[in-house]
Amino acid sequence: MTDIPNTEYITINKDGIFVGGKPATTYRGKHIYCLVAVRDYFSGIQRLNKNVAELHVLSSATRGEYAVTGNPSCKSGPNVWCRVLLSDGRLGAWVFAYTSSSAANCTYRCADLCADAVRHNADFRSAVFDAVDKEKTPQKPINPVVVAANNNAQNKR
Repeated sequence: MTDIPNTEYITINKDGIFVGGKPATTYRGKHIYCLVAVRDYFSGIQRLNKNVAELHVLSSATRGEYAVTGNPSCKSGPNVWCRVLLSDGRLGAWVFAYTSSSAANCTYRCADLCADAVRHNADFRSAVFDAVDKEKTPQKPINPVVVAANNNAQNKR
């Protein structure tokens, strides 16, 4: 499975929406649609599964099959992929969500539609949680306090 850097996907967690570990209102040059709704959907996801630390959303040129895991590229395109990071550090595989009308529309709407699908579609939600590898090496969720401290330290140089 290809390792995709966090600068290529949207991270949604209880503290906000991030790209590359930095708070974000844009993704790949487009405004992220329905920021408040995306955060509300994430809160709803956490009510369904308290172990969810983050939801990752990727706009990719790679197409997949609905609710099936795959290996998307980080090249921008009209296809939306989602995965979860659990609070114990286990990271799910990328799961294909849908194909948008264009790459531009995808980057604009992907966070909203992915978070909505995980929150409201039981079949898709099951696919995303079933894609968590029980054996995978734990990852660390984004900690906005550490990110802010690191950014402040870099800005002072």
